[in-house]
Amino acid sequence: MRQILFSAAAFAAIGLGAAEAAAQACANPREKAAFDLRALQTHLMVGALSCGMHDRYNAFVTRFQSDLAGAHRHLSAYFTRVHGARGQRDLNEYITALANAQSQEGIRHGNTFCARVAPMFDRVMASSGGNDLALLAAQANLPQAYAVTPCEVRTAQTPAQPTTQRR
Repeated sequence: MRQILFSAAAFAAIGLGAAEAAAQACANPREKAAFDLRALQTHLMVGALSCGMHDRYNAFVTRFQSDLAGAHRHLSAYFTRVHGARGQRDLNEYITALANAQSQEGIRHGNTFCARVAPMFDRVMASSGGNDLALLAAQANLPQAYAVTPCEVRTAQTPAQPTTQRR
């Protein structure tokens, strides 16, 4: 148990540097959807490993391979945009920290975790992919490695606030 706690603390410490930098930049809608889908994928992966649902996870990955690859491209773009040359390293740290956060969630739920994961597999596999899968991932409200702030969407009804120019 002590080893698990030390590992959790190490993963959390690794993720803090990436968390601080990511908090400085908002995520556009595609990037935000990618973060949500990655959280869902990681949740299902932890469920597969913890609950012996390997076949269900493999079916998920196979069926939604295109959606998962697209999400990974958007995450890569986000981390490159926000972190520059450190983008790939910080993306890897985020993925590790996310797996740790999801594992901690599983530990927190204890014996009920597997009972929660199975219906999620059912909902995911019943989706048609694309926007349907993205909506399901967003509604799942799963733990993230750090908070992702969506960019403000401006419309004709909500224009940008005028900025005052200094001379």
